[in-house]
Amino acid sequence: MGKSVYSIVLSDDVVAAIDMLALKLGTNRSSLIDSILAERVKVVTPERRMQDIFESIFALMDERFIRDSGSANTALALRSSIAYKYKPTVRYSVDLLRSPEGERIGSLKISFRTRSQAFMDMLGGFFTLWTGAESKFVKRPARYRAESDRLIRDISFPPGRSSISADELGVLIGEYIKAFDSALKAYFTCAEDPVLASQAVSQTYVSALDKGIDLI
Repeated sequence: MGKSVYSIVLSDDVVAAIDMLALKLGTNRSSLIDSILAERVKVVTPERRMQDIFESIFALMDERFIRDSGSANTALALRSSIAYKYKPTVRYSVDLLRSPEGERIGSLKISFRTRSQAFMDMLGGFFTLWTGAESKFVKRPARYRAESDRLIRDISFPPGRSSISADELGVLIGEYIKAFDSALKAYFTCAEDPVLASQAVSQTYVSALDKGIDLI
């Protein structure tokens, strides 16, 4: 869905109210007016679809997760803490594209706020186990990128499909985040024992397969 520049005449009081509301919502005047008009004429914009997906994701989350209110309109960020010494926080950020790039429709960024090298070393062990489980069970190779203290995973259409509803995509992403977070927490409860840690991650992954976490 393309965008163009149009010239319209608006009342000063209306513009002032729009600007105030846009500030509260963390958006801008043009985006808010576009959203209001789209809702009025029942047109689903890419931004509206993103918000529907984000709401579907958040509806699946339990008390482990806190929504980051500072998220952009095209992203949803959630935080969860790990029971490890000083309780480091993991942040899950879902970034969606306005238009798909082939199979790719967005990315999941998983980042940590910590300066502990010991923690990061243990985290590297978890990433190895998790990506190993994905390479074994996922329907196609999962695409990852590592950037210092975060892992970025592409989100794609389910294999063989070129479209997906907002609700279905939101559920698949939400279930993936929940499974990842559960495996991460299970890993850190027994990280000192490599065998138990490996079993914990594998079992958590396999038990979540019926939720479709291998489809995106």
